[in-house]
Amino acid sequence: MNTPIETTTLGGGFAIHPAANLFPAMNDAEFEEFKEDIRQNGQQVPILVQNGQLIDGRHRYRACCELGIEPKMEEVPVEQSIERLVISLNQHRRHLIESQRAMIAARLANISLGGNQHTGGLSQQQAADDLDVSVPSVQRAKSVLARGTDELIQAVDAGKVDVSNGADLAKLPHPSQRKVMSDVEKGILKEAKEIRKAIAAERREQCLEALAVKRANSKPLDPTKGPFSVIYADPPWDYIREEQLGYTTMTLEAICEMPVNELAAEDAVLFLWCSASLPQEALDVIKAWGFTFKTQAIWDKVNPGMGSYFRIQHEHLMIATRGNIPEVPGTVRFASVFTEKRREHSRKPDCAYEMIEAMYPELNKIELFCRGEPRTGWAGWGNECGNGEIVQAGVEVVVDTDAMPDAANDGGDTPRRRGRPHKQDHA
Repeated sequence: MNTPIETTTLGGGFAIHPAANLFPAMNDAEFEEFKEDIRQNGQQVPILVQNGQLIDGRHRYRACCELGIEPKMEEVPVEQSIERLVISLNQHRRHLIESQRAMIAARLANISLGGNQHTGGLSQQQAADDLDVSVPSVQRAKSVLARGTDELIQAVDAGKVDVSNGADLAKLPHPSQRKVMSDVEKGILKEAKEIRKAIAAERREQCLEALAVKRANSKPLDPTKGPFSVIYADPPWDYIREEQLGYTTMTLEAICEMPVNELAAEDAVLFLWCSASLPQEALDVIKAWGFTFKTQAIWDKVNPGMGSYFRIQHEHLMIATRGNIPEVPGTVRFASVFTEKRREHSRKPDCAYEMIEAMYPELNKIELFCRGEPRTGWAGWGNECGNGEIVQAGVEVVVDTDAMPDAANDGGDTPRRRGRPHKQDHA
């Protein structure tokens, strides 16, 4: 543990300039050894001050005070850059690894410049250049400073944890950070590889806990809340492990058994998302839900991802109908390939909603496996959206839906109870 000396003032009335705390403090053993050297050999290097602020030499000043020695002081000219002076002096005195220098650069980029320079501070690039580190390293260090626990920050400052692992660890909740840091302090985790494994294990545990909450919050799809003429669905196909996806998945059999056939109107259209490797599964779902496949559109995600044969850059939006669905006007028959950059995993492009709304403006719509609030004018259902009941956008969650009055019939559709949605087995 480091003895806390990063205070705003020291004995004698000197305020501490922020630049004086850029470099990590000595730990107790280092300071005692340093103090003993001053006791035996005297203070060899003067303490630098400027306008009543201590610029460099906080350990020397503290040691002199504790030993009862009159400290040697030296005034720094006001036109001199304080930050760069401190860096120049300390880089030659200390043998710091890259991660420690990155932490210093991150702090340097956060403070305003001293002297007579009228600027908000150094850029990340300037700070990185001064400390001989990369800008990404500075950014990782800033993440540690912004989101890390005190224990984590001290460990990276001391060189016990590298800044890359520190940034990853800072993304976890504080209890998880402290758990890993406890093992670091005990010497259980020493190598960077061991720390990475511990971070991955904690991240997986957090994911599994979140999945358990979502699974417990899932409710069966209630077909009596229909009928809907437009069904838009992005099923949680189980072709990848849940902890990798970050949401609960469903088997093909479970998806097929959903009562969408009963939820949909006699005359309805289905828009069904599937990945490039799952067209047959999508056709099975279409048939099970009571629809007939018609065509498909392709979403070009711009940047290719992973794949066993090709690096996959697209996804399928299957279109199926049943009954007598209105013809799409020629003016809104869009190109079958649309391009929009991929965003977070599984999030679909906004233009898909816009195309569906243009094609069928007069029909009521529901999004199955909806995330967050339903889109304006739509109903939604899913375990990331409300309390599990099918609801219209903007309608408050009502847990006891049996106690709710029937909704007004505002468009010729069958009246239905409303609440906010949840996905059945999808996150």
